[in-house]
Amino acid sequence: MSGTNATDTTASGEPLSSLPAADTVAQTDGIFGVFAGEGKLASPAAIVEAGMPADVVRDNDLTQALSSSALGQYVAQAGQHATDAGADADRAQTAASASSSSASQAAQTGVQVATIAAGAAADADRAEKSQQSAQSLVAGAGTALAQNTALASLVANNPVQFTNRGGWDAAKNSPALTSGTGTEGDLYIVTVSGATALDGVTNWALLDGVWYHGGAWQRLANAGYPTVAQIFQGLQGVIADGVTLNSRTANALTLRDVVGYVLTAIDGLGNISTAGKQLLLGATALDCGAGDQYHFRQRDALGRVLWGIRSDGSPAFPASAARADLGPVSVTLNSYPDGITVRDPMGFILLDTSGYWGAKNIGFTDDYIEQQDRLQLAQSAAIMAATGNLKNIGPIWGYSVSIATGQSEMMGYVAIPALSITQPLDNITFGEDPRGAKFGNDTNPWSAQGGDPSPMPLVAVNVNQDTYEIMDIATPVIYKPATVDVTIPEALYIQISTTDTSVDFTTNFVVGQNIQCSGFTGAAATNNQTGGLWYSNYIRITALTAQSITGYCDGVWYKWNAVAVSGATGVHIAPLRITRDFGEQQSISAMNFYRQLQLNYAQVQTDNARQLALVSTCVSGMPLWNLSKGNDQNVFLRNPQVAQVIKNQAAAAGKTCGLFLIEFCQGGSETTTNYDTYGALLEAYFADIKAAVMPIFGQTADPFIEIVPISGMNMPFIGYNDICRAQVDYAFRTPGAYIATVGYPAIDYGGHYSSNGERYVGAMRAKIRHRVINQRLNWRPLIMASAEVKGSEVLISCHVPYPPMVATKTWRGQEDIMETDKGFGVYDSVTGATIPVTSAEIVGATQIRLTLGQQPTNPIWITYGDANHNGTGNIYDSDPSTSTDVYEWWEGSGAPYSENLPDLIGKSYALPNPMINYGLLVQV
Repeated sequence: MSGTNATDTTASGEPLSSLPAADTVAQTDGIFGVFAGEGKLASPAAIVEAGMPADVVRDNDLTQALSSSALGQYVAQAGQHATDAGADADRAQTAASASSSSASQAAQTGVQVATIAAGAAADADRAEKSQQSAQSLVAGAGTALAQNTALASLVANNPVQFTNRGGWDAAKNSPALTSGTGTEGDLYIVTVSGATALDGVTNWALLDGVWYHGGAWQRLANAGYPTVAQIFQGLQGVIADGVTLNSRTANALTLRDVVGYVLTAIDGLGNISTAGKQLLLGATALDCGAGDQYHFRQRDALGRVLWGIRSDGSPAFPASAARADLGPVSVTLNSYPDGITVRDPMGFILLDTSGYWGAKNIGFTDDYIEQQDRLQLAQSAAIMAATGNLKNIGPIWGYSVSIATGQSEMMGYVAIPALSITQPLDNITFGEDPRGAKFGNDTNPWSAQGGDPSPMPLVAVNVNQDTYEIMDIATPVIYKPATVDVTIPEALYIQISTTDTSVDFTTNFVVGQNIQCSGFTGAAATNNQTGGLWYSNYIRITALTAQSITGYCDGVWYKWNAVAVSGATGVHIAPLRITRDFGEQQSISAMNFYRQLQLNYAQVQTDNARQLALVSTCVSGMPLWNLSKGNDQNVFLRNPQVAQVIKNQAAAAGKTCGLFLIEFCQGGSETTTNYDTYGALLEAYFADIKAAVMPIFGQTADPFIEIVPISGMNMPFIGYNDICRAQVDYAFRTPGAYIATVGYPAIDYGGHYSSNGERYVGAMRAKIRHRVINQRLNWRPLIMASAEVKGSEVLISCHVPYPPMVATKTWRGQEDIMETDKGFGVYDSVTGATIPVTSAEIVGATQIRLTLGQQPTNPIWITYGDANHNGTGNIYDSDPSTSTDVYEWWEGSGAPYSENLPDLIGKSYALPNPMINYGLLVQV
């Protein structure tokens, strides 16, 4: 740079280099320099507004860059270069390059500064902006990294759209933005602070983010700090400490040392050439000409050789390497015992010095299992400790609604009698039953049970499957004759008679009704109602008098032969309500337990300003296609219909309303739908519900989705647990969706839960719902995570929420069982043949070892709780949680005698997490 000046301390015509160093940089000062090849005046604001480096700005860097000593140093250097260059234009260009070198040294302290000199006045407005900008950067630098790390974490954990639209003047609203109007994901950075009102926000600060999401503009404080960057343009190159970076050569980019030798070059095709003998890539170093032993080698961060080419051209690998591929031949180390296996390109073994492939039952060592257990424990702990979902909306409205969807497993089919007949808190539904007045596969719209859609206490009711009318369950009916005689009028029939005239069977029994007995002893105990896969040994009345009953010996799965007896005492006879009606709903017990956990968490007893509401659009016996939008009878329309009912009721009550949860349990009717087809249907189904319901409520934030995968005796045989795999995989990849539990541990009636089974599943769901929605903690259920095969053994690593895993008896129908294989199945993926599992054992807090009856030769499918196991298994974690509801049974209610379990009656349901039904494809 060259030039003259006239100030109070220097005479006109003297070079700029004669200027004294400024003690401070004042707001009214100006900065003169060469900008874009021209001498221009700039204010401090212009320099700062040009941006800061992309790395973290530090307060002392900025202070040093703007200090009088630093400015004086660079001014003196620029003046010296100008003096040496003279007035010649060519030499002036050289001087400009040298001045750029001086500027690049300033950039090393944190600010890239053009060749500058102090002493010219600038207008006060721009100086004031300079001060504000510098202060903002200094003040924000300390927290910018933490803030934007949190922002990055939010984006990573909740993938949403961010589209950078540039800067926004919040004082002038330029470009013009309008409340409630925008494109999802648009992001502007505030370049001028101001008070423009956007969706209720007026405090826009410099470098705030202005993000359009969920139908509204939102403020992301300080989101623009990491985007501040500066562009520096050199005329011929950039010089730093004598090293020159330029592109004016045959190469696209060259880096030269102080005497002009090329250190590194990148040509126009991106090829790199370097004068050095070592290339460092992260922690890995590549050496060329590495002494006499190697022509080339790769070393790790500790200097250990990973591999190399010796001087004689042979490859070299460290002693720890387990495999080497030499052209078409693969050489692998085996640990049984130490030896090698050589394979050809097809994988056939050419040489085996270990004897491994000659052995038939070589499995996993204890040390290896322990190592895998430690690794999986750490992974499970990390998953459970991760931040939960912060994006989807919780129950914040006056009426916060959950819609239960799916089929019979979700709607209390055959769960007679209803148990949750009083509302313990403040939960509501609309009408007398969350399921509505008509809920069959027909064109009936959703309408309130009883005709009145007003908010009513949420209770369970018994509903006739034919008329959909609420049934009154009579006072407990029990006949206890002093003595009874049993005769057999014909095969598969029974006649029970008594001489006790205080008994009149006709007062409570009718022909066609099902009844059950208890109290018979000895051989006649066959006449008692029993459990099993489903209740059995009951009687369907065919003839009736005051003191005698004649009936058919019936059972769900098989008929039975009665045993004659005379004068039997202690016999009880009661109704058995196994009609295919509807009773207790798991969603009701789930909502009640969840509400209690929510209030406890908030440390309040009630919250009438924000009530929870449950409605149901379930339809029994429906594949997902039939439930989907536009298909079958279009029962899908009941979702927006019930939403409109709620909206109207909320408006009448002066309350807000919104959807915070979609509950889903379905899959028993999917007899032909495969994994891919079902997964696509599921994706569309939830998207359609949200699209149909959310606009009615006027909400933009997505609700949570709670899925109970299909399990138990309704598990379809299609594929390898295809339906539940699709449900689980959808939940794992979808923000806001989660797997709460599976239903197979519940006492059931061959695929449909008993009343107590419904309440157990509801309690399990509420426990996880509280964790995910109220506490916003991360959640993943007990599930197979990975597996490997060695010989005839399979080692399965499982994600365990509350380790360790335990093997426990599981209810299958009306009996609790322990399977030899604990519910695991193994299948040849090529032939489909079953590979026998001779044993399954827990061998660590997270590890399960399967011993197979034969060594697999093809990739295998490993399933847990598939249809061949009636959808059940025996693996649980060690969660000590229990429910607020208790197990209930009373004689004469219609519940089977096989559910009269003294060890359970009156006690809370234990809530360890069961392993989720799933399948893994494993290579051999």
